[in-house]
Amino acid sequence: MRFGVVKIWGAAAVAALSCAGGAGAAELIPPPKTDANGWIVTVSVIGAISPSFPGSGQVRPYPFPAVAVRRVGEAETFSTPDEGFGFPVLDLDYVRAGPVANFVFQRGQRDGLFGLHRVALTHEVGGFVELHPFDHLRVRAEMRQGIDGHKGFVAALYADAYESVGPFRFSVGPRLNFGDNSYANAYFSVTPFEALLNGRLTPYTATGGFTAAGGMATARYTLNDKVSVSIYGGGQRLLGSVGSSPIPNLIGSRNQFNAGLAVNYSFIVHNPFQ
Repeated sequence: MRFGVVKIWGAAAVAALSCAGGAGAAELIPPPKTDANGWIVTVSVIGAISPSFPGSGQVRPYPFPAVAVRRVGEAETFSTPDEGFGFPVLDLDYVRAGPVANFVFQRGQRDGLFGLHRVALTHEVGGFVELHPFDHLRVRAEMRQGIDGHKGFVAALYADAYESVGPFRFSVGPRLNFGDNSYANAYFSVTPFEALLNGRLTPYTATGGFTAAGGMATARYTLNDKVSVSIYGGGQRLLGSVGSSPIPNLIGSRNQFNAGLAVNYSFIVHNPFQ
């Protein structure tokens, strides 16, 4: 299972970059050759850039850590940095499902947002379903509810083709995001009073639907059994009602980009009771 502190929003929120192989169709690389009992812990130090708020035309740096944990003898499962943080309670050869969590940074009043309402840090919780219908292909769906902040329901669909070539592993795939009325209103609506205070924006009421579509690409180079380096980059374009909002069109951008670099270090924590 994986633990972390942020998911890049873009295509919404920020992920751990410990991408490697898993069982069955998800296998990328075999587990370490060891008879030791315990856990393999992968710690990642990530430097990322992403929009400063949903709909922003400015990207900002966000350094953060991430951690992945698996049993010794268990291969890693494929993952990408833009997915939420979760762990499977159902883990079969071609199907995985379980709880997932994510958060979105707060939106203040910088970058042209003067006069608009603030959106607090949002914690999202929900579940995911992941399928591996063919070798080197993963399809994943996440459904999450904001329990604070935007307080909306969001969903994301991921599809990734991946391949390993020697010490390199590459992946690429499309993304599609959905948000309900609460999500759209929180980030993309402008009341008449807010428009008057801001001076540049016009009143607008955003509604839910498909909010963004785009893609993500990743590359990882494995130096040895302990150290690997990962890079990723992606972009999405805002769609529907949120894409027509004056916030991205007048002070931000409908095109949302994110990228990052991670250094990953793995080590074994032995089980003292075995």
